[in-house]
Amino acid sequence: MEKAVDLLKSLVNIPSSSGNEEEILIFLEKWFIEKQFDFVIRKETFVAGQIKAKGKKEPKKEAIILTGHVDTVVSGHLADWKFSPTDARVEEGKLFGLGASDMKGGDVGNLLAAASFIGKDLSQDIWVVGTANEELDGKGSEDFARYFSENWSYDSACCIIAEPTDLEKIYIGQRGNHFMKLHFSGKAGHASVQEHFQQSALGAVTYFLENIEQIVEDLKIYKNSQLGLPTFVVTSILSGDENSPNKTADFAELVVDCRLTPELEEVFEQVMSELAVQYHFTHEDIVTPVLSTLTDNQAPFIQLLTNLSGAKTTAASGSNEQGFFENVGIRTVVFGPGQHEQCHIANESIILEKLEEHIEILQSFIKKMQES
Repeated sequence: MEKAVDLLKSLVNIPSSSGNEEEILIFLEKWFIEKQFDFVIRKETFVAGQIKAKGKKEPKKEAIILTGHVDTVVSGHLADWKFSPTDARVEEGKLFGLGASDMKGGDVGNLLAAASFIGKDLSQDIWVVGTANEELDGKGSEDFARYFSENWSYDSACCIIAEPTDLEKIYIGQRGNHFMKLHFSGKAGHASVQEHFQQSALGAVTYFLENIEQIVEDLKIYKNSQLGLPTFVVTSILSGDENSPNKTADFAELVVDCRLTPELEEVFEQVMSELAVQYHFTHEDIVTPVLSTLTDNQAPFIQLLTNLSGAKTTAASGSNEQGFFENVGIRTVVFGPGQHEQCHIANESIILEKLEEHIEILQSFIKKMQES
């Protein structure tokens, strides 16, 4: 554990908010080289180290990928922190610091578990990857997945993303998501006339919001047995002119977070068109939509990970980078030592026993995979 704690402190103490990951990517590149990984590559959005299969047996054209993002959210108000967010501290069996759970602890588990197989007989290649920009758009994973598929020829590959699951869950899928902006228009008028409100954009928005629960109820027919129900959540509203408090709004914009099941994805464009007609708005995607992802939980590597960890397979409530790997044919799950409730909060921490357990499970997983 001393090695794990020291390495995690080093990672936490390197500031690496999204868009500012160069220093930590360089650190990991040097670490891979010092540990004598067989191949190391660093790009703008990811760094990766490879341990090549070699030994008495004929190597299989298969790969195990252990990956995790190295960026963090911003620290927020420093006054809310007991310590500096980038000055890792250990207290009462926990390591505190920005990114400890989400997910530099998972990165450390990946690094040390893989490194323990350097110089040993292997039948499958092992890759360890650190990615950038996950907290924004997942660009690092998208870039690595594309690089891997275009430059390396494997018969098969499996991937474990060490996002926080407390080692109690294995996420085999996620709902897709559309971040959408809805545009409402109306007639501006003098606010001293009550009737002008209903003619305004906010009048149209009010009618829409009054019916949100019914919209959500109607979407329940698109439930997926593994991924659950779709959701339709308004996250922000912009309307009118605060400098003219006596003028009703001629425009309003709503941002909606839509989480989609595969069943809803098939008809989502039609559903949104019908809602747009009914509630009088136009709509657009703010960012490129992410499609839903679902891995077969009967896949042998998932069964092995389940047996070794005792974790339950389920679907992620939020989104992660799984889809980027699945889209290029890499079977992928999410499983890591951090605690989800520790993500994006002041005084973030990780339980060190969980980190030690994570390393042991990954070591057993890699060993068993080499024997299969």
